[in-house]
Amino acid sequence: MNARLPRITVVTICRNVLPALRRTVASVLAQGYPELEYWIVDGASTDGTRAYLAELEPHGVRILSEPDRGISDAMNKGVRLATGEWVAHLHADDEYLPGALATVGRAALEGDTDLLCGWMIQREPTGDVLCRTAPERLEIEMAVPHPPTFTRRVLFERLGGFDTALRNAMDYDFFLRAHLAGARFRVVREPLVVVASGGQSERSLWDTLLETHRIRRRLLRSGWSRSRAFLAFLLVKGTVRQLLQRAGLAHLVAWYRRHLSIPRKG
Repeated sequence: MNARLPRITVVTICRNVLPALRRTVASVLAQGYPELEYWIVDGASTDGTRAYLAELEPHGVRILSEPDRGISDAMNKGVRLATGEWVAHLHADDEYLPGALATVGRAALEGDTDLLCGWMIQREPTGDVLCRTAPERLEIEMAVPHPPTFTRRVLFERLGGFDTALRNAMDYDFFLRAHLAGARFRVVREPLVVVASGGQSERSLWDTLLETHRIRRRLLRSGWSRSRAFLAFLLVKGTVRQLLQRAGLAHLVAWYRRHLSIPRKG
């Protein structure tokens, strides 16, 4: 069966995050997937990363280290370098769970699809949260996280990759464009990735919400989700969540996620 498994290209972008990068690389190389191509796109790090990358080349890891124009630009570089039928982006500090690539490879053999979307576990100070994927909600919110998502390379080529004008929601923009273009999403109903809390979109929550709002306004022709009222709702919701967490009431946030949020978390 291994000979039939599709070739998967994993891309890790990084800059000056060497300890986090080590954990990510270890999780990728531990997969033992026979049809793996692994690219690390480094933004000209100065913290010893390049010396570490040189140690990886004998293990088949492919390296590009040069200045870039931001996250989207670095992710697009990885796509252009990829030769795999499927492409995934696993940023530094995120980790594949054991057997994740084998699970995706088998799922790719089961039928025609353009994107395979797994679940992910997000590590938070109050405990791990299981985040389920819901492509049917893309016109409302970012319900397809990129770490557990695998995309056919030809779809990237057809849609033009990530928008380099976006700083936080470039993955949401790409997946929403794919959805509106008729791309076929299929959910792999198990966690594939563990992600650290406090990523770029979380650290810049308000900027991210504004950016996703502008994306919906640009791509959608109608619907409440492109209205200012919906944006205000998301801003209030996010503010309440942060206030509860800062007040030591994270258990209320966890209860809401388990019982009321769509898609359900935890």
